[in-house]
Amino acid sequence: MELDVNRYSKLLVLMLFFVVSCASGTGTMRVFVREGVDISYIKRVAVLRFENHTRDKFAAERLRDIVANEILALGLFDVVDKSIVDVVLNEEVGKKEVSLDKGTMRRIAKRLGVQALVLGSVDDYRMESKGTFSYPVVALTLRLVDGRSGEIIWSASASKTGYSFWGRLFGLKPKDIMEVSFELVHSMLKRLK
Repeated sequence: MELDVNRYSKLLVLMLFFVVSCASGTGTMRVFVREGVDISYIKRVAVLRFENHTRDKFAAERLRDIVANEILALGLFDVVDKSIVDVVLNEEVGKKEVSLDKGTMRRIAKRLGVQALVLGSVDDYRMESKGTFSYPVVALTLRLVDGRSGEIIWSASASKTGYSFWGRLFGLKPKDIMEVSFELVHSMLKRLK
């Protein structure tokens, strides 16, 4: 009889591990890197205004700031101050949100003295609820565009949640949306190294 109890105990532990693994809030990530491109020539970038596909009207600006900060914190590139970038953007395309063609991107890069531009879109930025448990959900797409050719040389799309199986089970406070945003951006930009 002891053998059966031991076997069932192991099976129960294995099933619990599987459930916890499937229920973690790690999110997903897809990355594109153009073949044959060595980004070591990039010393300075400009982070352009992000597109906002969310209901939070400040989500794009928040994530833009986090991306610029993380680029500097990771020592990837120097970053042009966003107020200077915005002046050039306003002169080139105005304040409205528009898609940039390759020619416009090349002009912006030349005027700002950068080798590459960072573009992005915030695809999700909200709080989700499961019963009484609420947690943040953030999804972001980033692109690194060569300043001379206007070609995308690196792109990543990722999502992350603050959901935690253990947090929900034991009523622990989830990570806030800023923590999740920093972790998401950090994990995405680490793929540039």
